[in-house]
Amino acid sequence: MSDISDIPVTRLSFCSIFSYCPKSVTEEGYNAKKVMRAIKNDLPVRHRIFGELFASELIAKFLKTNPWKSLLYYEYFTGTNILIPVPRSSPICKGALWPSFRIARAMEQNSLGKVRAVIERIIPVSKSSLTPPERRPSPYNHYESMAVLSRLSMSPQTEVILVDDIITRGHTFMGAAWCIKKAFPEVQIKAFAAMRTVSNESEFKGLIDPVYGQIVYRNRSADCLRRP
Repeated sequence: MSDISDIPVTRLSFCSIFSYCPKSVTEEGYNAKKVMRAIKNDLPVRHRIFGELFASELIAKFLKTNPWKSLLYYEYFTGTNILIPVPRSSPICKGALWPSFRIARAMEQNSLGKVRAVIERIIPVSKSSLTPPERRPSPYNHYESMAVLSRLSMSPQTEVILVDDIITRGHTFMGAAWCIKKAFPEVQIKAFAAMRTVSNESEFKGLIDPVYGQIVYRNRSADCLRRP
């Protein structure tokens, strides 16, 4: 994919529920970081209404039962979506935690779609959270390091939702979308991240901040911009 004509997806819609800001030192910022760690490790989280749930279960409950569910649930999830968990940064060993799969499975249990784990990581890449921005894997690095495991019977009307725990700029989502689009050219692809990173502290509104947005691939710089 050396030029724009080779790239199957250049713009990807996404939505997320939660947000956190790495730079925030406020109480709200600290709380959001705690939830971020719980999401990445699928740890128990206590909620004043739902009680204590694993983070993956809490995410599904938020999608299904909160007052703003019409923003995401009715317009984004049809119940017939195919939910494809995004691979971790390294090939998954047997018994290892796979947060995006746990989130997708909890969503399936709440009638938000059907899980199909059809993408795997075949070559490890650096973790974005542990790598300086200028050295993070590009969308193409992600694409090259993933493979589609199996071919599903999907019609052109099928809506695929890529599921992940955290979105920063969207490079992993874009690479995964390229894999899916190459294997299933006719399907419609969206992305769902439980939480998004907010780099600018002045734009951090708090933990619960559901949004729609766009991930846009920039061919000239071979990277993505995420808005918001």
